[in-house]
Amino acid sequence: MRREIRTDPFTWKPEYNVNVSLIDDQHKKYLEILNLLREGIINKPGEEKISEIFFSLVHYAENHLIQEEIYFKNYQYPNFTQHKEAHKHFIDRIIKFREDYENGKDKVCEEMYGFLVDWFENHILKYDKEAFEFLLNKGVK
Repeated sequence: MRREIRTDPFTWKPEYNVNVSLIDDQHKKYLEILNLLREGIINKPGEEKISEIFFSLVHYAENHLIQEEIYFKNYQYPNFTQHKEAHKHFIDRIIKFREDYENGKDKVCEEMYGFLVDWFENHILKYDKEAFEFLLNKGVK
């Protein structure tokens, strides 16, 4: 997915909160990674910086997405299966982007940026907010 690279970085806004501090902190970290990628595309950093971004995305996936799934399973979130499938798709795409990058495919970082912005806007700000609204009603803090 191609998308224009923003001229300004993403900044966290109160309306992005799902009101579970652990998850909000992880979502803020996601935006930091997205902004690093944006900066990398604009400033054309070396291989090491791009590797750091991939590492950060894998770390995010391994920790954050699993934490969400634990919440969803423990509180019997009705859309748990669909949410877990979306997470798997995210992980698969990041792996594919990394493979493409390592194989020298052109414009991988720009494509990944579009994917990550879309994930932020459509998954984090919509699906996650809906899911955590359900969980907050079940007593998650």
